[in-house]
Amino acid sequence: MNKAEKKIEDIEQLLAMAGSNLNILEEEVDIAVQKEYFEMINLLSKQREKYTEISKQYLENINDLFDEAVSPEIKKRMLVVLATLEDVSVYRTIENFSKQDTPLKKWAIIALQQSRMLLQSTLLDDPGVFISTGLGGHGSLLRYFCVFFYRQAGELQAFQQNILKNEAETAIHNAQGEIESTEFKTNYAVMLLLLPLKTDLQPLFTGLIDECNQYGNFLHENMIITNVKKLTDEEILQMLHTQKRKNHPKDQNV
Repeated sequence: MNKAEKKIEDIEQLLAMAGSNLNILEEEVDIAVQKEYFEMINLLSKQREKYTEISKQYLENINDLFDEAVSPEIKKRMLVVLATLEDVSVYRTIENFSKQDTPLKKWAIIALQQSRMLLQSTLLDDPGVFISTGLGGHGSLLRYFCVFFYRQAGELQAFQQNILKNEAETAIHNAQGEIESTEFKTNYAVMLLLLPLKTDLQPLFTGLIDECNQYGNFLHENMIITNVKKLTDEEILQMLHTQKRKNHPKDQNV
């Protein structure tokens, strides 16, 4: 069994265990923010002797979340701790705070998802599975940012754009996914799309590119697929430049 097959098997086992209680973080939340959040969870969970006292304190002063005089660091700790309390009123408070336009909005979104999972697991007697990526998702689908590079520098002709759009629609639809947006730029096209968790990405996009290239061989076989974040034009062009240097190491002016 190769690595791709092993990955699909592991994902299928995960889905089987999760059943219908699969929770995908829908909003876009920077991976660095997610890492900081879960690192704080680990840190606080080691302070078991103080945890009960801290939980009681934060619960009694839960409205401090909306007090601008309270520091962001304290609010971060509050959100992490409150999200572990099995209380509908706490969930509603976190939900209200997550709707506020504050620097901690993304932090609150993670806390809200954690609190929601806790309540669901209590009602369903099932801990469920929580999946988060930088780009989030929708329902049971994960969001991906994709970049298709043109073989020739410049713009795609109108009929080539239509070919890519039509072939992508067919391929993604057959994979039970959705295309949210498509944008054609100079030298490359970008798509934002949703795909099921167990989708085997490599054959899907290799097949898509091969289908398009039957009508003029206008797409490069190399592309970018990520669920970490939306890449800026500068980041994409830097990757393209790096790829060209690898393909033409003696040409320093590529």
